[in-house]
Amino acid sequence: MNRFSILQDKKQCYVCGSSIIHTHEVYYGKNRKKSIEDGCCVYLCPRHHNMSNDGIHFNKDLDLKVKKEMEKRWLEYYNKTIDDFIKRYGKNYI
Repeated sequence: MNRFSILQDKKQCYVCGSSIIHTHEVYYGKNRKKSIEDGCCVYLCPRHHNMSNDGIHFNKDLDLKVKKEMEKRWLEYYNKTIDDFIKRYGKNYI
């Protein structure tokens, strides 16, 4: 499945701008496939993905910040409501 981002145009780290990137599904677990389908992915350098304590997998503040920003973008991009988002992903982050 092709991953893309509705939040970013450039393939660079969302946090620091590095061009060495990984693709991170913002909503994971049972929502991972939906996240990929909807473009709810962000590009992160190894440090901000999973190679340090600063990474989104370990930094809960960064994880929540990106979830909130992605939800806002999803609502705008797909012209949907918060209720639609909750039906799709099971939770409201904003």
